[in-house]
Amino acid sequence: MSNLKKELKSRRPVKQKTPSGFFDVEPYWRDIWWGMPEFEMEDATPQYKIVMNFMTKEDIKEFADRLGLHISTTTDSAWYPEQKRLKNSEFEYIGPAIDSKYPICIPSKGRAEIQTTGKLLDQLGVSYKFFVESTEKDIYIKNLGKNNVVVMPFHDLGQGSIPARNFIWDWAEKRGFPRHWVVDDNINMFTRCNCNRRLQVRGGGFFRAMEDFVDRYTNIALAGPHDQGFVADRQGDISPYLFNSRVYSCTLINTELPYRWRGRYNEDTDLSLRVLKDGWCTLLFRAFLMNKLATHNGSSKSNTPALRGGNTDNVYNQNDYRLSFAESLKEQHPDEVEIVWKFGRWHHQVDYSKFKRNKPILCPGVILIKENNEYDMELVKSK
Repeated sequence: MSNLKKELKSRRPVKQKTPSGFFDVEPYWRDIWWGMPEFEMEDATPQYKIVMNFMTKEDIKEFADRLGLHISTTTDSAWYPEQKRLKNSEFEYIGPAIDSKYPICIPSKGRAEIQTTGKLLDQLGVSYKFFVESTEKDIYIKNLGKNNVVVMPFHDLGQGSIPARNFIWDWAEKRGFPRHWVVDDNINMFTRCNCNRRLQVRGGGFFRAMEDFVDRYTNIALAGPHDQGFVADRQGDISPYLFNSRVYSCTLINTELPYRWRGRYNEDTDLSLRVLKDGWCTLLFRAFLMNKLATHNGSSKSNTPALRGGNTDNVYNQNDYRLSFAESLKEQHPDEVEIVWKFGRWHHQVDYSKFKRNKPILCPGVILIKENNEYDMELVKSK
């Protein structure tokens, strides 16, 4: 183990492993994660919890001072002894530019000057194409360069991003790409989950690793990185992937699928459900993650203002668009979708457990090689 990795791991204590005897075996996921970057997660969840109650602010301050903790009226949990946080981008993964195997296509509208995904991909050394409406051709070319822009022959069709997504699918099919990426223009970070940390990736084969894993199988329809907000970095009993759930916002699509995007809302969930119902597999990577900026009010846990542009004006312009989203998906998939009220707003809810029967099928001739491949992603301390 490198000294840098030891330092990273020492900053987050983990529970001691208890030997389980002769029947202790490697988890199943290791049998198919061969030839991929290291994924080492231990149990860093608390072993004991105590709920403390305080009558006044003064009581909190006295308690914090006596124990040497940084807590306040807005703190809902704390560690004792206090665990030192990593500074912002203190560690990261860097590497040489390694382009993706399949084209990265970014539908975008009204964000020529504020999009974040293209700037992020420049850091990774990955090429991409922005697909823009004809009325915005000049401003996108000015900001991104002619080679990075594909102009679509329509504008303001009132269907959100659906026409652009289908144009991209046809574009990839005509050019013979067996797969293509469709990526939102508001992603501001790609991270790698390892050693109980989610660290930013600024180079190396982030996309190539996912593509190679998917290409081992004959029946993976959709794949992509999970949102890092849904992957706990303290939990030790997770696998580096999740089969047969919704894939969204950064999606590697089998171009030869007999589908197209449809509807106006929740198009990612709709497409995922259609392929799953037909027996295909989907794949979310927990080892590779993304983080997105909010694109409409109410979509973020923080108070960060919504990113202007996109579909804010022609899709998210209803008083209760959350309910409309859920009702639309319920109408498309009445047997799989329920409408629920939680976290102070309406949501759709899908039970994906029924799709466990969809099993990934290895391509003929794939040879197992039990060793890691870091895809030139190197753990470093940020400068």
